[in-house]
Amino acid sequence: MKTLLIGLAVAAGMTACSGAGGTSSGGQVSQTTADGWSAKWCQAQPGVDREQLIAIMGAPTNKSDTTMTWSAHQYQFNAFFDEKGTVKQLDTNTHSLSAAEQSALPCEPIRTPATISRAAAKAAAKPARTFPEGCALVTEAEMSAILGAPMQAVARQGGGTECNYSPKSGISPAVKLTVDWGDGRIAMKSAGFMGAHEPGLTSPYDGVGDQAVAVGPALMIRTGEDLMTIVFTGVTGAPAAAKRIFDTAKARMP
Repeated sequence: MKTLLIGLAVAAGMTACSGAGGTSSGGQVSQTTADGWSAKWCQAQPGVDREQLIAIMGAPTNKSDTTMTWSAHQYQFNAFFDEKGTVKQLDTNTHSLSAAEQSALPCEPIRTPATISRAAAKAAAKPARTFPEGCALVTEAEMSAILGAPMQAVARQGGGTECNYSPKSGISPAVKLTVDWGDGRIAMKSAGFMGAHEPGLTSPYDGVGDQAVAVGPALMIRTGEDLMTIVFTGVTGAPAAAKRIFDTAKARMP
């Protein structure tokens, strides 16, 4: 916390004036350019030098012997250098960002060699997950009971956790169940952006998983970090069926 406060204080001083050794690149930064900084910023890592950082981000809006800042509109990104001219800390000032903009940031707001090392150690300590394939999450018999009709289950060729359930006679009801491991949060963010740009395209779906949204015939459900997608065709009572399918599959997810 102390490091963050110091970093923000220095950045604020840099923004307020470019004197006392600081210089500004000048010029007006467009909103489009500023919007693109977040993804570029997260490509930079502690340990790069000034030239490498500029190659990633473009010219800073303000700089001094020990700092560089990219600041425009609602964004402010601050880099702090050691005596050798390499980055020792990267800060994102989230004060002017909305909650949605903060959650969309693809990296941590404060990054140092120590935080990067801890994150890597934490990731390495996690046991490897074994993902079920095909129709292992909901059996043919279970789906038949849920939909009230004899069903046959066919797994996607080539592996992956996807199963297509079709009636043993006729063309409906039918269900496609897919799990994309680790894609839950990014899928929900994408659905949120879609709904914001095209109102009515998506609709919230309560009572299933940690977060769910309907996109046309598809129900996207986030459970932890994973994404379960259920596509219904000719299914009556879809909300109740979705709950039973999710509960059955969830119990077998690693």
